[in-house]
Amino acid sequence: MKYENGNLLLISDFEIRVLREENDDIDLFIPIDMRILNLYIEGLPNYIKKRFQFSQVRSAIIRFSKKEGDEVCTIHLLNNIDLQSSIVNFEMDYSDYYIEFREKEYCNEMYFKKK
Repeated sequence: MKYENGNLLLISDFEIRVLREENDDIDLFIPIDMRILNLYIEGLPNYIKKRFQFSQVRSAIIRFSKKEGDEVCTIHLLNNIDLQSSIVNFEMDYSDYYIEFREKEYCNEMYFKKK
Protein backbone atom coordinates (compact mmCIF):
# COMPACT_ATOMS: atom_id res chain seq x y z
CA MET A 1 0.00 0.00 0.00
CA LYS A 2 1.22 3.50 -0.79
CA TYR A 3 0.11 6.81 0.75
CA GLU A 4 1.20 10.20 -0.56
CA ASN A 5 0.08 13.61 0.61
CA GLY A 6 2.20 16.66 -0.16
CA ASN A 7 5.80 15.62 0.49
CA LEU A 8 4.83 12.79 2.89
CA LEU A 9 5.33 9.33 1.40
CA LEU A 10 4.49 6.05 3.18
CA ILE A 11 4.96 2.57 1.73
CA SER A 12 3.46 -0.24 3.77
CA ASP A 13 2.66 -3.95 3.80
CA PHE A 14 -0.09 -2.95 6.25
CA GLU A 15 -3.31 -1.03 5.78
CA ILE A 16 -3.00 2.76 6.11
CA ARG A 17 -6.21 4.44 7.33
CA VAL A 18 -7.02 8.11 7.80
CA LEU A 19 -8.05 8.23 11.44
CA ARG A 20 -8.72 11.97 11.66
CA GLU A 21 -8.62 14.87 9.25
CA GLU A 22 -9.28 18.26 10.78
CA ASN A 23 -8.30 21.62 9.27
CA ASP A 24 -4.77 21.00 7.96
CA ASP A 25 -3.95 18.12 10.34
CA ILE A 26 -4.17 14.44 9.43
CA ASP A 27 -3.71 11.36 11.63
CA LEU A 28 -2.87 8.11 9.86
CA PHE A 29 -3.39 4.75 11.57
CA ILE A 30 -1.29 1.68 10.68
CA PRO A 31 -2.16 -1.57 12.53
CA ILE A 32 0.90 -3.84 12.83
CA ASP A 33 -0.40 -6.76 14.88
CA MET A 34 1.22 -6.56 18.34
CA ARG A 35 4.65 -7.70 17.23
CA ILE A 36 8.23 -6.60 17.65
CA LEU A 37 9.01 -3.56 15.51
CA ASN A 38 12.58 -2.95 14.38
CA LEU A 39 13.24 0.66 13.35
CA TYR A 40 16.03 1.25 10.82
CA ILE A 41 17.15 4.81 10.10
CA GLU A 42 19.42 5.66 7.19
CA GLY A 43 22.36 7.82 8.21
CA LEU A 44 22.58 6.86 11.89
CA PRO A 45 25.82 7.95 13.58
CA ASN A 46 28.48 5.21 13.72
CA TYR A 47 28.11 4.70 17.45
CA ILE A 48 24.51 3.45 17.01
CA LYS A 49 24.52 0.06 15.35
CA LYS A 50 21.80 -1.12 13.02
CA ARG A 51 18.37 -0.51 14.63
CA PHE A 52 16.08 0.38 17.52
CA GLN A 53 13.74 -2.38 18.69
CA PHE A 54 10.31 -1.95 20.28
CA SER A 55 8.35 -4.89 21.69
CA GLN A 56 4.61 -5.46 21.46
CA VAL A 57 3.71 -2.67 19.05
CA ARG A 58 0.06 -2.92 18.11
CA SER A 59 -0.10 0.09 15.79
CA ALA A 60 1.49 3.32 14.66
CA ILE A 61 -0.10 6.73 14.31
CA ILE A 62 1.54 9.30 12.09
CA ARG A 63 0.32 12.85 12.62
CA PHE A 64 1.24 15.51 10.06
CA SER A 65 0.10 18.85 8.73
CA LYS A 66 -0.78 19.78 5.16
CA LYS A 67 0.39 23.36 5.76
CA GLU A 68 2.91 24.40 3.14
CA GLY A 69 6.47 24.30 4.45
CA ASP A 70 5.58 22.08 7.44
CA GLU A 71 7.35 18.79 6.76
CA VAL A 72 7.59 17.44 10.30
CA CYS A 73 5.40 14.56 11.44
CA THR A 74 4.93 12.99 14.86
CA ILE A 75 5.13 9.20 15.04
CA HIS A 76 3.43 7.37 17.93
CA LEU A 77 4.08 3.64 18.47
CA LEU A 78 1.22 2.19 20.53
CA ASN A 79 0.74 -1.05 22.45
CA ASN A 80 -3.01 -0.46 22.83
CA ILE A 81 -5.77 1.22 20.86
CA ASP A 82 -5.54 4.46 22.80
CA LEU A 83 -3.06 7.27 22.09
CA GLN A 84 -2.23 7.35 25.82
CA SER A 85 -0.66 3.88 25.45
CA SER A 86 2.22 5.22 23.43
CA ILE A 87 5.46 3.25 23.92
CA VAL A 88 7.39 6.07 22.30
CA ASN A 89 6.67 9.11 20.20
CA PHE A 90 9.03 11.33 18.27
CA GLU A 91 9.14 13.90 15.51
CA MET A 92 10.62 13.33 12.08
CA ASP A 93 11.48 15.75 9.30
CA TYR A 94 10.27 13.91 6.20
CA SER A 95 11.36 16.50 3.63
CA ASP A 96 14.19 14.22 2.38
CA TYR A 97 12.95 10.85 3.68
CA TYR A 98 10.06 8.45 3.27
CA ILE A 99 8.68 5.90 5.74
CA GLU A 100 8.34 2.21 4.95
CA PHE A 101 6.62 -0.56 6.97
CA ARG A 102 7.43 -4.20 6.15
CA GLU A 103 5.98 -7.41 7.54
CA LYS A 104 8.57 -10.14 8.10
CA GLU A 105 8.22 -13.68 9.39
CA TYR A 106 9.30 -12.99 13.00
CA CYS A 107 8.95 -9.23 13.34
CA ASN A 108 7.86 -6.05 11.58
CA GLU A 109 10.25 -3.46 10.25
CA MET A 110 10.01 0.30 9.86
CA TYR A 111 12.51 2.22 7.74
CA PHE A 112 13.34 5.89 7.26
CA LYS A 113 14.93 6.00 3.79
CA LYS A 114 16.31 8.82 1.67
CA LYS A 115 14.06 9.81 -1.22
